[in-house]
Amino acid sequence: MYGDIGYAKSWCGFKHPRGQSSIYATWGEQIKAYLIARHLDPGRLTETQVDSILLFARGLSPVKERIELIKRQHHADDLLELNRHLKILVRDSGKKLQTTKERQRAGRDGRGDVTEPPSKC
Repeated sequence: MYGDIGYAKSWCGFKHPRGQSSIYATWGEQIKAYLIARHLDPGRLTETQVDSILLFARGLSPVKERIELIKRQHHADDLLELNRHLKILVRDSGKKLQTTKERQRAGRDGRGDVTEPPSKC
C-alpha cells in the first residue's frame, strides 16, 4: 500500500514522494477540511462525493500545476492516469481523517486503551 501512495504522490506532482513533505501535509489537511466542511463521512464516501472531492483536489497546488503540464506536454491518457492516482490520495486522506475521528471518539468514551482480543483457548 505504501508503495502505491508514494507512486501516486509522484504522479500528482509531490516532490519526495517516499517521505512526508510539508506541501503534501498541507494538501492533505485541505482535503480533510473540505470533507469536514461538506459534512462528508470519510468512511462512507459515494462515488459522487469522491468526484466532488477530486474536483476540489485538482485545483490545489501542486496537482493543478501537474495537470497543466500534462495537458501541454503529454497524452490525454496520462491525465486519466493522474486522476486515478489522485483518487488514491484522496481516499487515503479520507481514511486518515476517519482514523483520527475514531481515536477522538474512543478517547472521549474512555476507551483510549487498546486491548488484545480475548483468547480462543
